[in-house]
Amino acid sequence: MTAHKTIVSFVGENENGILRQLSHDLMKQLEPAGFSGHVIDLGNPDWIQQFSPLLQKGIYVALGHAGIGAGLEINGQSLWDAVKVPFVSIMADPPSAVPQNHSVKSRYVANAYIFEEWLRFQQRFIRSTQFSTLVGCPGVVSNPLCDQTAWRDRSQRMVFVKTGDDPERRRTKWQDLPPRWRRVLEDASASAVTRQTGDITDIFVAACDAHHVQTQSRQEIFYFLFQECDLYVRSYRANELVKALLALPVDIYGRGWDHLRDQATKARFHTAIDAARLDALYADTQFLLNTSPNVASGIHERVACGLAARCCVVSDRNEFSENNLKELPVFHGFDSFDVNLPAYMSDLYYSKIDYTDQTLAGLDYVREHLSAQKMMYAFLEIADELRFAEALVR
Repeated sequence: MTAHKTIVSFVGENENGILRQLSHDLMKQLEPAGFSGHVIDLGNPDWIQQFSPLLQKGIYVALGHAGIGAGLEINGQSLWDAVKVPFVSIMADPPSAVPQNHSVKSRYVANAYIFEEWLRFQQRFIRSTQFSTLVGCPGVVSNPLCDQTAWRDRSQRMVFVKTGDDPERRRTKWQDLPPRWRRVLEDASASAVTRQTGDITDIFVAACDAHHVQTQSRQEIFYFLFQECDLYVRSYRANELVKALLALPVDIYGRGWDHLRDQATKARFHTAIDAARLDALYADTQFLLNTSPNVASGIHERVACGLAARCCVVSDRNEFSENNLKELPVFHGFDSFDVNLPAYMSDLYYSKIDYTDQTLAGLDYVREHLSAQKMMYAFLEIADELRFAEALVR
């Protein structure tokens, strides 16, 4: 450990301030060990003035969700190489979204992947020369309000917090693409939405191969098409869930649901909620709903946050949830393609079961397996590895 226990987390523009809040919450996990955390918004014009005094004092590690800040340069050189400060990119999204953030030419920048699928994708297609690794202990910050209101006394019966998107509007835009690209998207997405939530990479590559679209050259085409397919499949699943909720007095928070709002008979739609208010919302919710990214190896943070808030969590199932959460009495899994999904959600909503005591099982699972503090220490270990590796350069 160095004498300067300063951590800097870089953020940019993001929905409802979630990365800002998450950065603050994660860095607080290391305060007992004497670390101080600072969030710097790269969209702020005076960010350099905020960063410079911290750099002069000494920074132990810099962090950036999705690689925000990883590519900063000074005089044509990587900033992190120039100042010899390790930077850890926390990667939870598909590399196709911003491929360049997964291949930064710097010895001091590491990629730390939350999901195995995206590490494999990077190794298979991007083939970055950076130090890249899987975070062995993805974690969630504890909810300080989890015991404030007993489950049976909470005012929000069923809640879904997610930005909406109209999948059919997205598909319509595919009409403007070259015909062969459109066929790749149609074939891959049609296959993916009929399967349990999981990795769609092989499904998409098979569609590319069937239509003789290369995946190893002119990769900007491949990344664009993969990202479109990924977004469509995620949007499709979320819309199937919301359509199953329209006749129930469920609270849905987030913009982008106008295409379904008029079909609601009982569901209530609300504007996006600031991330700083999520702990309080979750701690007053009985059933927290979720749809997941296209991964099989882990769970979305909403699932973990729901368990940490002593909610019942209702989410699309994947291989991880089947292997690890299926026996939890407060986890309820579904398949978005199930024709009985509306009936399933109705049965849950009107269930008379009191889960108050059983929510402790979910809380215990999070504390044992999803420690945010352990994850932060993993990032510190990566920073130490980068420093040690620098001495190996000849």
